[in-house]
Amino acid sequence: MDIAFAFDEAYADHAQVAVESVLDCHPGRDELTFWLLTTADVAKEREPALRRQLAGRGRLRLLTTGDDFRDLPVVDEDWLAYVSTGMYLRLLLPDLIGDQARRLLYLDADVHVCGDLSPLWEVDLADAPLAAVRDAFTATFATHGGVPGSGPEHDPDAPYFNSGVLLMNLPVWRRERVSARCMDYLAAYAGRLRFPDQDALNLVAYGRWLRLPHRWNNMRSFLLEQSPQPADADVRIMHFAGPRKPWTEGFRPGFRQQRHHALAARVAGYA
Repeated sequence: MDIAFAFDEAYADHAQVAVESVLDCHPGRDELTFWLLTTADVAKEREPALRRQLAGRGRLRLLTTGDDFRDLPVVDEDWLAYVSTGMYLRLLLPDLIGDQARRLLYLDADVHVCGDLSPLWEVDLADAPLAAVRDAFTATFATHGGVPGSGPEHDPDAPYFNSGVLLMNLPVWRRERVSARCMDYLAAYAGRLRFPDQDALNLVAYGRWLRLPHRWNNMRSFLLEQSPQPADADVRIMHFAGPRKPWTEGFRPGFRQQRHHALAARVAGYA
């Protein structure tokens, strides 16, 4: 199973916690490979701790990139202040990994893996460039004023996916130049961007992506934060989308915050 995270210094701590959540749910598995893409400075600082964390538990493939991604456009809105240009790093993964893997499970650094990922990994992608989950808060192309750059060929009621969990079909992704076309979109609409990388991916993959059940990217942690973990809720990946996260003020106490603190304490032991 090839699992990827891409992060800058703003999310390095949280990425390690997310990695620990994967390991926590897959004990004794020796087929896990973690592709971690970050800057050269972050890689130099984190590599020793990452190697201790993964020793005997998974293989580390540490990838680095320069700072060009920092020049990509951002949305200057207070409600998106928690988002860094590190969001664009996921677009670099398919070319950097090349033919070393045929599929890749990309996860944002603000997720907790809560169960076995094998059923997701085994999903038949056929000729789709990616599989993803419909966004919980931006359900269609027309939601929140619509995707900048969408046209009459895009059904306003078409489902819109969240880019925090992506099962990437790497040969198809590269064949269809998904990353390059996303970069072209970002350049063309730099002054009109809304959810930059996500809008780009939704336009480029329009009509070509495979829809996954919400258990693989549950974005509604606020509904479950205060309750004991429900026995009937098969959440495999909890995504703390938005500004409220287990490590921020205002996140309601509950088992998800408790698990985050326990995972973070474990990660601190590898430092």
